[in-house]
Formats: sequence, C-alpha cells, structure tokens
Amino acid sequence: MLKMIAKRLGLLIFVIFGVTLVTFFMSHVIPGDPASMMAGQRASEETLQSIRAQLGLDQPVWIQYFYYMSDLLSGDLGTSIRTQRPVVEDLMTFFPATLELAIVAFIIAILIGIPLGVLAAIKKNTFWDHLSRVFSIGGVSIPVFFSGLIAILFFYGILGWLPSNGRISVDLNPPTHITGFYIIDSLLTFDMAALKSSLQHILLPALVLSYAQLAIITRQVRASMLEVMNQEYIRTAIANGIKGRLLIISYALRNALIPTVTVIGVAFGSLLGGAVVTETIFGWPGMGKFVVDSIEYLDFPAMMGFTIVISIGYVLINLIVDIIYGLLNPQLKR
Repeated sequence: MLKMIAKRLGLLIFVIFGVTLVTFFMSHVIPGDPASMMAGQRASEETLQSIRAQLGLDQPVWIQYFYYMSDLLSGDLGTSIRTQRPVVEDLMTFFPATLELAIVAFIIAILIGIPLGVLAAIKKNTFWDHLSRVFSIGGVSIPVFFSGLIAILFFYGILGWLPSNGRISVDLNPPTHITGFYIIDSLLTFDMAALKSSLQHILLPALVLSYAQLAIITRQVRASMLEVMNQEYIRTAIANGIKGRLLIISYALRNALIPTVTVIGVAFGSLLGGAVVTETIFGWPGMGKFVVDSIEYLDFPAMMGFTIVISIGYVLINLIVDIIYGLLNPQLKR
C-alpha cells in the first residue's frame, strides 16, 4: 500500500508538468491581448509595450513557459493580471468557498444516491425503480445551467424558500475567519444567524451541483446491487434465513460499493471542477467564478493556477479512492 501511495505521489509530478505544458501553450494561442485588457482600448502603443515587457509577454512563448515553471518550482503561481495580487493568495481566498460547496454537494449525492440505488435494485421493475430511472436520466441529460435556472425559479421565485445568490445574507457579516468554511466557522464562533444564513445560501447551489453526480451514483449502485444479489453466496444466505436489512446492508451492499467507490471518487473531482457553471449562476464567490472572470480578462496566471489546483485535486482523490478500494477489498492490496 505504501509503495502504491509513493508511486502515485511521484506520478503527480508528471501530471502537473503535462497539465502546465498543455494549458500554458493553449492559453497563449487564445486571440486577445492582456495588455490591452489592463490598459484599456485608448492606451498608447508605448504603454502597451511597457505592460507587455512588464508581464514578459514580449518574450517567445517557450521562454515564458521556462520562467513560469522556474517560479512554479518555488511555489510561485505568478501574479494575477486582473487583481494584481499573487495567484496563490487569490486561490486561497476563493478555494474554501468552492471546497465547501463541493463537499456539501458530495454529501447530498451520497446520502440520496446510494439509498436510491439500493431501493431501485430491491424494487426492480416497480414504480420506485422506474421513478429512479427517470430521476437519473434527468440528472445526466439536463444541463447544469438549465437545472440551476429552474431551481432558482421554483425555490426562490415561486416558493421564496431559499436565496438565489451569494454565500450569506448581505445584512450579515461573515463569521470570523478560521477555516474559510462559513458553516464550520459559524459553529466554532457560535454565530447562529450566520450559520442559518450560510446553510440557506449553500443548499440550492449544492443541490443543483450534486444532481448529475447523484444520478450517476444511483445508476451505479443499482447495477452493482443487482449483480451482487444474483451471486451464489446471497442465495445461500437467503436459504439460511438471512433476509431484510441484514442481508441488504451486511451481505450485499458492502460488495456492491466496491465498484461504486471509483464512481464516487470521480464524482467528487467532477464537483470541484464542475462548480464553475454553478458558481456563476448562483453568484457563489468561489474559484469557479474567479476563473470565469479571469478568462474574460485573459488572465493567464490565474487560469493556470486554477487548472493546476484542480489537477492536483483529481490525482489526490484518485489516490484516496485506491486506498479505500484496498480497505474494502484486501485482495487488491496483494
């Protein structure tokens, strides 16, 4: 197990190198001039040349990449063209909001997806099975922006139950910064008003963000449960009088979850990277909205920083998935 972890961490270096190489050169072939975005359309040519020299944009692309990687090795992701702050500081400011949203969406996807998949399997070809199929098809086929707009229309516009924008009410101060997670910081500081408002604001975007991954988990759990329920040891258990929740949870679900772990791991990575659209729709001040704003300004360092962080997240999540895989099925550790 330790050898596998060391190998995966070593692989992380090659992943980051590949990601930076592709992203850097792709971002530099996008039509547009960051110097013009900074100085404005009425800036003189001398001003533009000065800004390009300041940003290093007057150098060949491969030299720019060499300097970028040199800085990256020392932990420097560059300076944002848009905010004029170190990209690391910007990402540290926005990352907790994205991570908090992804974690809540992940919890929702698991808490609903796994029981719904189990229910669909044990109630195969009944109303509940058909209902879960319709629900799952909707999750993978409806675009996030559309489901987001429908959710805002229904829960905010018609029912008025949940807010549609922001991370906390504008008439409240954010909780004292401890972790950057508003829910946890509200609990740690006993700020109940901030806690209530934070939960209300995160629920709607988390539901929308989780829908697609929830549907995938439901389908995977259903398929795995149906396969496991046809195994010989399940029939033997039933013949020995084992049934009900004990049969489902202790005998069937444990083995059914082994292939589902991979799907769940990928789901969390997708939630992190896929929060871009959701954050834009709900005005959520996370990394997704940050990178969208950065793209508008051709902010190369910010786009690169975002991509690197998400890539590292994917590799680490896959590593955690493999570890859980080994814990659920010890034979895989051999």
